[in-house]
Parts: sequence; structure tokens; C-alpha cells
Amino acid sequence: MLDPTAPAAALNSSLVSDMQLDFRTSSETLFLLIELSDAMRRGVRHYKLDGTPLDKLNNVVEALIFEGEVFFDDAESAPPRGH
Repeated sequence: MLDPTAPAAALNSSLVSDMQLDFRTSSETLFLLIELSDAMRRGVRHYKLDGTPLDKLNNVVEALIFEGEVFFDDAESAPPRGH
């Protein structure tokens, strides 16, 4: 359980540690990360619910964890490559 009175750096450190374990054991989480990463490479822009741009995968994942969802704009992105 995360301590809400702990400094932000300590919370982020715990969060990253917990997430790394989840990445190794959850195929759904790994799939989501691959899809997000691919979308970002194609130029899809992601935003927090308040409109703040998210320019790194870690920031998108953090926003998903803390806010539950993010907005995205794929108007200028490249089409996905075929498999």
C-alpha cells in the first residue's frame, strides 16, 4: 500500500517498481504498452484529462494509472503498419 504522505519521488519509485513486476507477469499490460509505444511512434498525441500534453510513454502510463484514462489525437499520425 502506498503511503499518501510519502514524498512524490518515493511514491514514483514504488510505482515503477510495482509496474515492472506487472510488465513481466501480465500479457495484457505488455500488450497495452506495445500498442501505446507504437501509436506514439506513429505520431498519435496523448493528453491528460486537463489537456496537458503527454510526450513520453512513462507519462502516458502514469496518467492512465492516476487518472484512469487519457485523451488522444491521431489526426496527423501515420497509418498503422500491416502485420
